[in-house]
Amino acid sequence: MKRQKRDRFQRAHNKGFTAGINGKPSDTCPFTALDFKEQWLGGWREAKEELGKGYFT
Repeated sequence: MKRQKRDRFQRAHNKGFTAGINGKPSDTCPFTALDFKEQWLGGWREAKEELGKGYFT
């Protein structure tokens, strides 16, 4: 049975979220393609909001 490929947009979002939780700045985005960069930054912003609410320490 073949494995399904992961959704690349979701993966970019998750990587951005992880970077945000770990305190990395937004300019460390590894993507150059605009679509993936937007997803990464969306995840990064979401992580910063969660940090601001106190969900992560």
